[in-house]
This record gives sequence, structure tokens and C-alpha cells, in this order.
Amino acid sequence: MTENFQFSTLRAVIRRMTIFNFQFLKRQPTVSGFTLLEMLIYVALVATVMSSVVFFGIWVIQVGVKSRINSEVMGNARSAMETMVYEIKKSQSVYAPTSVFDSSLGQLSLEQTKDAGSDESSGFIDFFICGQALCLKREKINPVALTNNSVRVTSLIFSQRLNSTDNPSIQIQLRVESASSTKPEYTGLIDLTTTANLRFYNP
Repeated sequence: MTENFQFSTLRAVIRRMTIFNFQFLKRQPTVSGFTLLEMLIYVALVATVMSSVVFFGIWVIQVGVKSRINSEVMGNARSAMETMVYEIKKSQSVYAPTSVFDSSLGQLSLEQTKDAGSDESSGFIDFFICGQALCLKREKINPVALTNNSVRVTSLIFSQRLNSTDNPSIQIQLRVESASSTKPEYTGLIDLTTTANLRFYNP
């Protein structure tokens, strides 16, 4: 009798616990989708990736612009320097009265032999800074710019030298900068120095 009572009591307790656990589980919310923490992590990762892509795109654009500016500056400087060297080599003398040496705003005046059939035996040619350009002026002809509007010539120094054969030579120091922007990332600058002899020197 006692054993039956205990067994019945145990069964009742187990039954009540089972019902309680079932009801408790029914009340638990079902977890689905992203939690708040997962969503925050996802948003942070997406923002990081997008920022990296944007900054990389800006960097690529800046590198491209910088490369184009440097190419423009170098092209203008080299072309102007080659023209000056060519004209110096075919000159017979330096015309000192209108030449300005050892100055950042220098001027070089050269005397050249004219072609056969000309009314005069010689003519003059000048190099100087006009505005922001490097200009060439031949006698009785208006100045011609040797550099374009995308650059500015900020220094043009001529220095007279003598070599072992007593033929004068001219040293040229030329500085050319970009004129499009003052921002460091969009500026370019080049300094060129060379020396040319007067091959047809006639004192």
C-alpha cells in the first residue's frame, strides 16, 4: 500500500514537471535572422570595404592626374630647352648689350648668320620670359611662346662660360612648373640644366 502511494506520488510529480517544462519551452521566443550584434558587425564590415574602395578610387585618380601634369611639365621644359640649345649651337656670337646673365629673369641675345640671299649678313634672336611663358623672338618678328598655357616658367638663368678652345658656351638653368593648380597633389615641377657651345663663334 505504501509502495503504491509513493509510486503514484512520484508519477504525479514527474507529470507536473513535464507539463511545466513544455509550457516554458512554448513561451521561449524563436530566434531567427540577424541579432543586433551581428547586424552591427555586418554594417561595420560593409562600411570599411566601401571606404577602402572610395579611397582607392580617389588615389588612382590623383595618381593619374599627377602623372599627366608631370608629363606636361617635362614635355614643355624639354622642348624649350632643345630649341634654345639648337639656336645657341648655330649662333656666331652672344650680343652682350641686351643679354642678362646670372639672373632668374635672364635674357639671351644671339647673333646668327642669315641665309644667302638675305639683305643682311646677320640677324639677332632673343630668349626671355614673357608673362609665364618662355619666348623666342627673331628680328622683326613678334615673340613666339615655346611653352603652352598649362605650365609657367619661374626661372631662366643664363651663364656665359669659356671652354678650352676659347669658344664661348652658354649654361642654361630652366625651371618649369604646372600652372593648373596650387594644391601639392596636383602640381609638377622640373629643373633642367645644360650647356651649349657656339659652334660658329666669330669674335
